[in-house]
Amino acid sequence: MQERLGLGLIPGAGWRAAQITEIAKAAEDAGFDAMFAAEVNNDVLATVQLMGEATQRIMVGSWVANIYLRHPYVCAQAAAMIADLTGGRMMLGLGVSHQPVNRALGIEMPSPIAALRQYATAVASWLRGEGPVTHLPQRPSAYPVPIYLGSLTSPMVELAGELADGIMPLWWSAARVARSRIWSERGRAKSAGKPKLQVALGLPTFIGEDVVALRSTAAPISASLPPCRFSNGCCGPAALPPRRTRLSRATPTRR
Repeated sequence: MQERLGLGLIPGAGWRAAQITEIAKAAEDAGFDAMFAAEVNNDVLATVQLMGEATQRIMVGSWVANIYLRHPYVCAQAAAMIADLTGGRMMLGLGVSHQPVNRALGIEMPSPIAALRQYATAVASWLRGEGPVTHLPQRPSAYPVPIYLGSLTSPMVELAGELADGIMPLWWSAARVARSRIWSERGRAKSAGKPKLQVALGLPTFIGEDVVALRSTAAPISASLPPCRFSNGCCGPAALPPRRTRLSRATPTRR
């Protein structure tokens, strides 16, 4: 499997539009293969459009667009427009977000797997130009838009195997990534003819020369994350390295 390196951002932490485009350009110049934005205090598809306008080569995408925040028709139209703008560099990550976030917004999520199935199916249909006539007949996206599903559990991976082009897990250990093949193949068996499911694994990363300063930055963020039974210590307070750990340097390369 070809390995590629992407950069994930949370611009809703207070970034201005100019900062988003600046980082997007820098990520491309540094040799990253892709750049993703989370939907946290922002409109992720508007953010992805900014990243796409600022770059020429790298893939751009949502990690992930909260399905409860926009109608699937609107989501598909926005994704198709970004794909057209970027010449096919758009990756659409869809997910159910987190219960505390949705609760704060007054959103109920009684059946997240069923909701994601219905939403992803509808988005894919609109992207193909299917669906009822509104003011004008529907048109298919000018470029293919791969759909990835935010997946932490085996049922979500199986759903992605059935419906999607890839998965976007977070905090997974290498062992769980390997184990997920069984779940994805189970889903693929329900949809013959689809290519192998792609995996875009997200891991929180802090890079720099000053390990003490990095620990200081990472500590409150890591402590705020709930321990994940599938992460093998990748998140939560125990995830921080010993104080004497030296960070290795890694320079992304173009492929």
